[in-house]
Amino acid sequence: MNSTDKSDQQVLDLDRARSRVAGDEVMLRELAQIFLDESPAWLARIEEAVNDHDADALFRAAHDIKGSTEVFGADSAVTTAKTLERMGREGSLDDADETLGALKAEMVWVRQALESYINEQ
Repeated sequence: MNSTDKSDQQVLDLDRARSRVAGDEVMLRELAQIFLDESPAWLARIEEAVNDHDADALFRAAHDIKGSTEVFGADSAVTTAKTLERMGREGSLDDADETLGALKAEMVWVRQALESYINEQ
């Protein structure tokens, strides 16, 4: 891991995630797998909304990904998704491309951390 990498602990709050599922590790791993399966489509919806300058679609897609990342305590990704959600709600997409780029970067970290979590025994 180089100095620009984030540790899994910096990306996720698995203790908070466990508390959301009453400590059920099986359920948490299933939710993580669903996230890994579905998150590329969620990001694609956000990207399409930004490219189409569709504020309403951006609001809805950012809201969905915000909730999904929140489950895992991925606070940085949640904050970025909230920013996109606000942009969509307010219809102000001026910085949406840049913010989308930040979310994509955060999602790489979230996905890597969840893959590590799923694969640990």
